[in-house]
Amino acid sequence: MPLDPSLKRLIAKAYLNGFGSIHQFSPEQMRRYLSHPKLKVPQASYKDYTLQDVLTLRCYTPSGKSETEFLPVIIYISATAFVIDRLDASNDYCSLLANSLQMKVINVAHRLAPEHKFPRFLNDCVDSVKWVFEYAHKLKIDQNKIGIWGESSGGSIAASCTHVLRDEGSSILKHQTLFYPMVDLVTPFPSKSLYAYGYMLDKPFIEWLDARGFHPEQNRADPLASPLLSAHFSNLPPATIITAEFDPLRDEGEVYAQKLQQANVLVNAKRFDGMIHGFMRFYHKVEAAKAALDYACDALKQTFGYSDTELVPSLE
Repeated sequence: MPLDPSLKRLIAKAYLNGFGSIHQFSPEQMRRYLSHPKLKVPQASYKDYTLQDVLTLRCYTPSGKSETEFLPVIIYISATAFVIDRLDASNDYCSLLANSLQMKVINVAHRLAPEHKFPRFLNDCVDSVKWVFEYAHKLKIDQNKIGIWGESSGGSIAASCTHVLRDEGSSILKHQTLFYPMVDLVTPFPSKSLYAYGYMLDKPFIEWLDARGFHPEQNRADPLASPLLSAHFSNLPPATIITAEFDPLRDEGEVYAQKLQQANVLVNAKRFDGMIHGFMRFYHKVEAAKAALDYACDALKQTFGYSDTELVPSLE
């Protein structure tokens, strides 16, 4: 399928405005440049909690629900690229998630690179999951219906969280939702070459992220950095994995889904043709973004037992 016409115009505009040179930016410039788009959505109410005096966990309650009503929850790990503060910038998107799911959403503001390199941001998110479970009654969430939702770099962290917790013998997480996850930093999959330039996740930008998220001597093949390289995939939570046709990370996300399936983990996986990495940023401009959100929400609701929607996986 050709690149979506609306996305093609948006991409052309982005590169005209200097997107192809962002790998030359400082972290401060990057944080200013990659501002999250505003979404015209009903705002969910929220309350902030502090963990370890350094981490903020922002808990959203869907519109029309009382903060005192016990609800399922998803722990949201945003596409920070390891360096970008998404806490306030994600208010619209987290409101959209909370209202679409009719669940609580907890946005984890993990510590950022380059000041805090791997595995600091992963450890922050693992600690946050454990804190949410421990304080479920205080947060008014159903302790038996906790999921994790990660996008891009957040998808990498979310996936690694499930492995860490599984290896510790924990079954806190009942579902994982991964949008175009970065799960293999070393394997030269074909999509990494096919879409290395011109699709808003250029190779120099990926190298920029790597240099800031990791020390040079760290092993990128460490399964905690590249969860696709984990020794085993059994006993992980059911998964929903969304990939995009024109994404350099497409192949690794789809192989990740296959490895989960081979380990008898329930997986709903779907590729969205004509889409690029990060296409959820264009929620109000691209119809496929709405379809992807509906698909992921229906899968999560199905896992938590209140959806009759029949999902059709599609990895082509």
